[in-house]
Amino acid sequence: MTQKAELLNKWRENIFFFSLIITAGVFPFSEALVSISAGLLLFQALALQAWKHPSVNLQSWKNVLLPVSIFGVYLLGTIFTKDFSFALYELKKVVFWVVFPLSIFLSPKLSGKKTYVVLYVFIFSIVVSSFIITGKLVLNNYLQIVDFRSVSIVSHIRFSFQVTLAIILLAWLLITKNKFPVQIHSIILLGLFLWLTFFLILLKSLLGIIAFFGVLLISILIFIAGTKNKKKKVVLVSLLLLVLLLPSIYLGNVIYDFYRFEKINPATVEKFTPSGNQYHHNFKQGMRENGHLVYVYVCDEELRQEWNKRSEIKYDDNLNGYMLGTTLIRYLTSLGYRKDSIGMSKLSAEDIQLIQEGVTNYKFKNHEFSIYPRIYETVWELDYYLRTGDPNEKTLAQRIEYVKASLMLIKENPMFGIGTGNWVLKYNEVYDRMDTKLSPEKRGPSHNQYLNYLVKFGIFGFFWILVALLYPVFKLGHRHNFVFILFLVFYAFANLGDANFESHMGLSFFAFFYSFFLWNSTEEMKKSIHRP
Repeated sequence: MTQKAELLNKWRENIFFFSLIITAGVFPFSEALVSISAGLLLFQALALQAWKHPSVNLQSWKNVLLPVSIFGVYLLGTIFTKDFSFALYELKKVVFWVVFPLSIFLSPKLSGKKTYVVLYVFIFSIVVSSFIITGKLVLNNYLQIVDFRSVSIVSHIRFSFQVTLAIILLAWLLITKNKFPVQIHSIILLGLFLWLTFFLILLKSLLGIIAFFGVLLISILIFIAGTKNKKKKVVLVSLLLLVLLLPSIYLGNVIYDFYRFEKINPATVEKFTPSGNQYHHNFKQGMRENGHLVYVYVCDEELRQEWNKRSEIKYDDNLNGYMLGTTLIRYLTSLGYRKDSIGMSKLSAEDIQLIQEGVTNYKFKNHEFSIYPRIYETVWELDYYLRTGDPNEKTLAQRIEYVKASLMLIKENPMFGIGTGNWVLKYNEVYDRMDTKLSPEKRGPSHNQYLNYLVKFGIFGFFWILVALLYPVFKLGHRHNFVFILFLVFYAFANLGDANFESHMGLSFFAFFYSFFLWNSTEEMKKSIHRP
């Protein structure tokens, strides 16, 4: 090889490595930067003709064409489209199936040291972002953050996926810490692992947390199957039972708190407040807070008068899409107070501030760092939906309606689906036939990637996508790759609760690390499941 060729190959290696570092580092911070870095990766591969590097194996073209073919499935789906503009929009969203696999396949294979550096940069960016978000939570009152979902720089759900991968990587580094490029003490690794695990709870993404527990269970099962030491096996089985038991107890406690009903006899309720004004009682409504009925012992006249004396935001003003009085009534109910002037007099200045922020339950007070409010809110939404059939403004309830509509479409188009770009039209037709209470602006496709693929591409398209994703993993020897397998397992769980491959950050993050692990995992990584 000539000196000029060697120099060019060195440039190819370094620019590719630099592009990977940029991409891995920007995921927690900006969708726009991810798009730019993805373009940079593809540009460097094409501009430098990176495939001419001796480490690139062009003999395995089919291994890159398979994931790229997923974009082809979307392209074929346009044959059935009735809305080409929307079909083009969908194609733009899923172009990462082409960009990342091609960019990384066509580029030089990294050395083991450089692979670890890329992973280190990713972990560092996640840790930095976690500190920024925690700072926002600590300064919640000063920054006037009204929704926990807004604390994350990118979507808090997608960011929870990134945090989970960082946790998986840290777990692997604890097992094989001598392979890290810098000799970091195991205590630091353990500290970061524990911090990010705790931070995942702070982030309050139920989907991310549930998928994380799925990964945790699978990883423990892998270790149980891989160890022959009886004492280790007993410890691991005990840990497995603990992982199953503790969340179940916590969830059961939240549900128990919610359904611990106060019994009120409609025949004996008081009709008037101590001030002589009339109470309104609505037993049919059935809404509860901490076991207390919300719409009994309500006197709007007294509430309006007393509240307006203590707040600049008036009783009838709009607050987060609802009348403030509704939030006040729910908050008073959560305390077990009657909704009258006496109940109002018991509220502290802190209570008034929380109500103005849209807090509906006193148990949410000082719970910025707890998952309790998020679980309680989900139980409340599901209870309301089951009683009224109204799913609007309720995340889980709306998703149930989406699943119902999706199953109807799959039943009607089982083999080839409805095609690319047709979901708005087809879903609206189904929702009209369902006679759903879901308002038109809330209608949408299933928040389940598997159902979405079945709806759009039918059984044949769905089966092909599974093959296209999984065949290269086994063909290229990754069946024992601890990090890669758990990354795939995590997304397998996460895709049950959202259509992650049809969102910018969900797909770009997956496609990048799928391609990175597929072609740049070290030999130690490929054999790491055997190490425990």
